[in-house]
Amino acid sequence: MSMSDSRARLVQAMKKLKSDWRQTQETWLDDNCLQFEKIVMDPLEGEVNNTLVAMEHMATLLAQAKHECHSREEGTR
Repeated sequence: MSMSDSRARLVQAMKKLKSDWRQTQETWLDDNCLQFEKIVMDPLEGEVNNTLVAMEHMATLLAQAKHECHSREEGTR
């Protein structure tokens, strides 16, 4: 699986989680819900966003490394 495929799967999983969370909030209306959102959901969304940025950076570095390796292979022929 490519980095872009993995990134897309993570984006979709987070969208589903957020949708499911919104649906859950329609019936879970107490202080525990607010605390769960504050302690779990909010930090998770931030971590996923950080992970997506890191995955983009890694994809760029991998593409650059592949390009450099390919250039070196052609230079030795």
